[in-house]
Amino acid sequence: MQRHIYLKDTYRFTVTTRVVDAGSGELGYWLTLQDNIFHPQGGGQPSDVGTVDETAARPFKVPETDEHVVRLSCERPFTIGDEVTSAINPEARRRHAALHTCGHVVDGFVRQLGFRHRVSNHFPGQARIEFDAGEGGKPDLQQLAATVEERTRQAIEADRKVYATEQGDRRIIGIDGLQEDPCGGTHVSSLGQLTGFSLRSVKIKGGVLKVGYVVEHV
Repeated sequence: MQRHIYLKDTYRFTVTTRVVDAGSGELGYWLTLQDNIFHPQGGGQPSDVGTVDETAARPFKVPETDEHVVRLSCERPFTIGDEVTSAINPEARRRHAALHTCGHVVDGFVRQLGFRHRVSNHFPGQARIEFDAGEGGKPDLQQLAATVEERTRQAIEADRKVYATEQGDRRIIGIDGLQEDPCGGTHVSSLGQLTGFSLRSVKIKGGVLKVGYVVEHV
């Protein structure tokens, strides 16, 4: 069974391990590592980028299995049993973790105001959470934005803890004082690691409330 280090340690940027599967396909060469530090794109979070033995690599989920298996597309072949060192881009990992964690916070405070979550996007430059706008008339967007921004800033200043638990085969992410949600992304360990937060847009379009935000990792 593949060990997914990124689910346990956001700040592990390199590991030496062995190739347990390898091959080629329409997209070129690929390999599977016993110990995996790469987060594949999913859950609204972009994939990590990095290298295997200094060869550019990008992760993708294997769709034809019930197990959680991550392969890496690469530019040259590897052999099963090879000992290799994989590394991810630390700056991208920190940015993605900050955006994903802050998305949970924004989502939690908007949900407290009575809106139902639809979908999340944690990509740099376009991060937003979408909600059903409801049928009770258009809400006061200026007041909503002020409330969510203030509560989020207070949570960051309070350095609320972020934690992960296992419930059956599900990984649950929680933040002190907010809801818990199933999540396979990477996160900061506490909100004090976030900086530069603000809401960049709050609007309703087609019955969908879209709350956009920006944040960085300290």
